[in-house]
Amino acid sequence: MMLGYQTNPQWRDMSDFVVHFTKPGPPYLDAYQNMMSILGARTLIPGAEGFGIARREPAVAERHRSVCFSEIPLDQLTRLVQRRSLYGIGFSKSYVLSQGGGPVWYVQYASPAHLALKHQVERALAAPSPQQEPIWSMTPFVDIQGDHHNAPYSYRFDWEREWRVPGLLRFTEYDVAALFLPEELHDTAREFFTWAVREKAGPGYFCPCLDPLWKSDQIAEALAKHASDSVRLKAG
Repeated sequence: MMLGYQTNPQWRDMSDFVVHFTKPGPPYLDAYQNMMSILGARTLIPGAEGFGIARREPAVAERHRSVCFSEIPLDQLTRLVQRRSLYGIGFSKSYVLSQGGGPVWYVQYASPAHLALKHQVERALAAPSPQQEPIWSMTPFVDIQGDHHNAPYSYRFDWEREWRVPGLLRFTEYDVAALFLPEELHDTAREFFTWAVREKAGPGYFCPCLDPLWKSDQIAEALAKHASDSVRLKAG
């Protein structure tokens, strides 16, 4: 794991990884506890509200419930953290792609692309078996956005560089590329996972722990140290 894109450390405007940031979960769970609950269950569960151009269509609304990620470079997460939390789970893009995920397509309201997509959605909904139409494999990845006068699409979230996986995402501890949490909790998290494995109480995540507010040099140093430690453990 490294900063940069496609193994090129100079391509810093891109990333090979995506991050899912948690929010407070069911009653009595804060964002940290919610993250640990997800890691224990090895499952990311989509929220009740769907995403994408056809998310409000009752016949296919369930197809649009998705798990969300961001591909913002790992040293530029501050703005997203302010909107979400300090706690996140990172995966490689290649893993998310292998699970049926991919990047979101942001389409301008009332553009030719929007009108064409709207027409195709309406045709699919009017089909004899609308749930079987192939377009629903694509629509969870399409967001329509506009300016303040373009209700109901008066928002712009393309800065989040969002990726999605429709439905559940089940993973193992070996699929997680990094955990994001405040630096003062890194040792606590590592000790907990060591205990969980020793006591057979749950999975252990021994990937890099990163603070999402760290600068690039701090992240690079942590990643290099983790890689060095891993090599030493394998050799020893």
